[in-house]
Amino acid sequence: MTDRMPDVGDVAAIPLRGGYGACQVTGLGPTACALDWFSADPPDLDRLAGCRPLVLDHHALRGQPTEVTIAGDEPPPPWWSWLGQLALPPGRSDRVADHAGWPWLAAQIAAQRRWDHELPPAAKQAYRDGTGKATTLLDLTGGGSSWSELDRLPRCTALAWSGPDRGLREALVAHPIVSDLTWVEPPAAVDLTGTYLTRLRLSGGHVASLLLPPGVATLKLDDDAQVARVSAADDGRWLRLVADHASVPGGLTGLRDLELTGEGTISVAALGGLHDLRRLRLTWRSAPGRLCDAMALAALSRLADVRLIGAYGMTDRTLPELPSLRWLACDGLYRKAAAAIETRYRDADVRLDISDVEAEWREY
Repeated sequence: MTDRMPDVGDVAAIPLRGGYGACQVTGLGPTACALDWFSADPPDLDRLAGCRPLVLDHHALRGQPTEVTIAGDEPPPPWWSWLGQLALPPGRSDRVADHAGWPWLAAQIAAQRRWDHELPPAAKQAYRDGTGKATTLLDLTGGGSSWSELDRLPRCTALAWSGPDRGLREALVAHPIVSDLTWVEPPAAVDLTGTYLTRLRLSGGHVASLLLPPGVATLKLDDDAQVARVSAADDGRWLRLVADHASVPGGLTGLRDLELTGEGTISVAALGGLHDLRRLRLTWRSAPGRLCDAMALAALSRLADVRLIGAYGMTDRTLPELPSLRWLACDGLYRKAAAAIETRYRDADVRLDISDVEAEWREY
């Protein structure tokens, strides 16, 4: 990753569970598309030359290309490897109407591979033959429904559940199209291995042990969800953890992508052991927006992408030296701190984005 956005023609190798995909920047904006490529080892430019855009036909899609206009100003994930430039591929769209973030490209490669290689043929055929919306959510949190309802919904991709398991895991194994689960007040031991989930949200409860299937890409913990330990593929390497509280469960030493939300003071002391962390988002809900134990971040030698939202207690001395830092966004600062931070990074190889600067109300 560099401190600039990729240029038209730039090609990236995208690490995914089990191998590598690829994408290319195809236009200004920028626009980008996933390439029709997957290999067990990292590709090079010679092998990617002539690759066409990946065409999607999973779930309800019918030949949709993966070309999108990148929304927002965030750079690509810092674990992508930019290989150089190639001629633009044939078969790309003349007009790109869809908008998405960079991670959408990786998600679509993974979704297509999941459809092609992991989902049972019978489940895919039932989905294609079924009726109703592809994103049907079945809410069973009320407790008055039975699993027979899920049998009648072959296109149901999302499920909400509450309380003890009561056959939940077995139902998810038997219905592979369900990829998104919201579990309210889960029990102390949660075992979701063998299911086909790609997203899990927990709300409430005190979970001592959470066992995840390898396909889970997003783990969302509400502010009242307490999880002591998570068992995930490669110690969480393929997970994006989003926690509405400023704590990280144990067991995720391979985590690369982390978003935490806290109240007026957030401590990052517990992050020092996440040695592969590349991307960090911290959001403060309330004043003073202070970051504590920031020196723990100095141990994160690969941390390249940091965004701080509502960090009104931050100064230019808050963050330690981060050797791999290439993008720092501060959304919410006092004027004096903003000026000092700009001075600190003026000559550094870091793209600095500062927004929502407010008047000074107190001295640092």
